[in-house]
Amino acid sequence: MLQVIISPAKQMHAAQDAFEVQGIPPFARETAQLHHALLDIERTEGDSGLQALWNVSDKLLALCLDILHEFEPILGNGNLADSGIARRISPAIMSYHGIQYQSMAPEVMDSAQLTWLQDHLWILSGLYGCVRPFHAVEPYRLEMGAKLAVDDAQDLYAFWSDKLARAIAPAGSNATIVNLASAEYAKAVLPRLTTDAAVVTCLFGEGIRNGKPIQRSTASKKARGSMVRWMAANGLEDAGRLTEFNIGYRHAPEISYPGTLVFINEQML
Repeated sequence: MLQVIISPAKQMHAAQDAFEVQGIPPFARETAQLHHALLDIERTEGDSGLQALWNVSDKLLALCLDILHEFEPILGNGNLADSGIARRISPAIMSYHGIQYQSMAPEVMDSAQLTWLQDHLWILSGLYGCVRPFHAVEPYRLEMGAKLAVDDAQDLYAFWSDKLARAIAPAGSNATIVNLASAEYAKAVLPRLTTDAAVVTCLFGEGIRNGKPIQRSTASKKARGSMVRWMAANGLEDAGRLTEFNIGYRHAPEISYPGTLVFINEQML
């Protein structure tokens, strides 16, 4: 079972003309709990407490507060048709608007490619935990690395514990995880995987220095989106084929190592 994990994007908005949603994220109760914890910070520490948690400017704080107040946890499929919620939700894959998602371009995929995404792709999230591409989500602000303490959990890594790993790669599934997530998000899943799960991490470099890829954030995000699009277009089921990826990058076997495939920008080869 091939499963791919990617990071979310900070920029979000409900895509009203997008495809229809297909169910809700698997951790609705936990999402409601985290939303309540954010409101508790506002009540006890004021706006400054949330600004510190979100690490945002004064200008962005007002927008984040509006998003927090408009957010309404989705506790079941039954309330998706509620007029208030319906205006704010859209499929996750259409709701995130970062560079990675622009490069992925799901809006121009055909039905077979979109089906592949729904079956193989997981988007990680500080608030939702993990979602399939067509699960219903609302705009929010909460990064996985945020120091949000909830009950006995000192941060979101402790809060989510092994829940995400068990959802993505259940014990006994012999899953292969293709890790296209940033370190911040991969840390919420990979250390918690069962021993029968294999992991292949893909790194993208703009050149090579001292035998290691020169990684740049923006270029890596774009390359990750391109790889997801390529995987969907090719209906990939075998991680062994990842070395065939050649959209702007080429596999560099000389600096790859077990569990990690390195790809270098073709212009730098």
